[in-house]
Amino acid sequence: MVRMVEVGLVGAVGVAVLAFGGSAPSFFAVTQVVILGLAATFLLSGRLSQVTPIQFPVACSLFLVALVLLQVCPLPVSLAPMFGRAPNDLLGGPHFTVSMTPYQTISQLLLLVTYLAAFFLTLVLCRNHNAKKRLVFALVSLGVFEALYGLIQYLTGWQQIFSYTKKYYLDDATGTYINRNHFAGFLEMILPFAVVLALRYAESLFKGASGGANRLRKIVSRTELLSLVFWLFLAILLFAALVLSRSRMGIISALVSLVAILALAGASSSRARTRAAVASLFFLGVLALIVWIGTDPVMSRFETLGQEYSLSGQNRISIWRDTLGLIRHHPILGTGLGSYSVVYPSVQSVFLTLLVEHAHCDYLEVASELGLPGAILLFGSIFWVMARAVRQYQNVQSSFDKAVILGCIGSIAAILVHSVADFNLYIPANALVFTIVLAIARSTAHSRTTLGL
Repeated sequence: MVRMVEVGLVGAVGVAVLAFGGSAPSFFAVTQVVILGLAATFLLSGRLSQVTPIQFPVACSLFLVALVLLQVCPLPVSLAPMFGRAPNDLLGGPHFTVSMTPYQTISQLLLLVTYLAAFFLTLVLCRNHNAKKRLVFALVSLGVFEALYGLIQYLTGWQQIFSYTKKYYLDDATGTYINRNHFAGFLEMILPFAVVLALRYAESLFKGASGGANRLRKIVSRTELLSLVFWLFLAILLFAALVLSRSRMGIISALVSLVAILALAGASSSRARTRAAVASLFFLGVLALIVWIGTDPVMSRFETLGQEYSLSGQNRISIWRDTLGLIRHHPILGTGLGSYSVVYPSVQSVFLTLLVEHAHCDYLEVASELGLPGAILLFGSIFWVMARAVRQYQNVQSSFDKAVILGCIGSIAAILVHSVADFNLYIPANALVFTIVLAIARSTAHSRTTLGL
């Protein structure tokens, strides 16, 4: 059963990432069918009792589904003012729905159920140590493929996604994604795992090496050296592709996650010299690669950062200000999951000739669609998982599990930072990968031993 779940889950993630990051509904439908089918098969197999009992994050997920269902349930029209709905907004019937776009909300509810099913399946999978290890390696392999694909696009000018010719971001690395920021969002979730595995082998390599003339000879003769070089190379490859995506928040988020990883590793038994050596080799490798390729296009992006986030003019901050107006009008249950692009014109004050589909801030967009309680529920559970992982990091005994939980912390931190100025959690493939990383973190943080199913 575990092998079927493993193959199906990895295949589903692969389809989502490779098919335009899941932004094409027809392709992501394949991912949904596979994940929901696996979840149904597991439930019907009668093995539900083997799963960890329901705790805070899972309970929050169930409450979240209930909240979205409430948004599409017909309610008496007399309750409309309680939810910020004016009589003129209603069609005149005896009932109304909190969601202003019920069809989109139901579609997004199906996506939400898919993510929760993936979370559940990952918890099942991670009870087997070898299956968890293969899942992590599969995610890194997918990330390396995307990085190589993006580097080829950037270096050769072959701006295609398989047989599809790109129309946007023709000077950037985007891999199989349409948008460079979402490509960077995926890579920043994978990069921490390559870095922490390099740290793991570095610790093992220098652990028994004593001082003296024979130290270098002992280090060179160890098999861990080849593993260290391999994981460092992959980390450099991932970060270089991320930089060449020219996503400013992607680069900043990745750097924040790396700092968090090194700081947390420093709080454990990791030697300062080991961390310094790995960090130096990593950044020197990235610097050499970027300098060889050229830094001007990347630097030019950061030169416009002040204009993008100024308090005047038409930019992200203007959209955020309008979105805060939506939240003030619908603070309890929001306007309905997936309704932002339809509802935003009611408060739109910038980009008047354009369709604004997202708030470019996951926190504000979720709060506008689900209300403040829903946003607190969602992000509260995410921060709870991360806090639990940080707290349990010191207690994990297995060196691999210790590296994995540290990688999960870096991955979660990167997306939480990136979500301040983008909408990666609304990109199906990235939301799916993020959900799996959360499940790996929760499983590793809550289990002292691994069990086979």
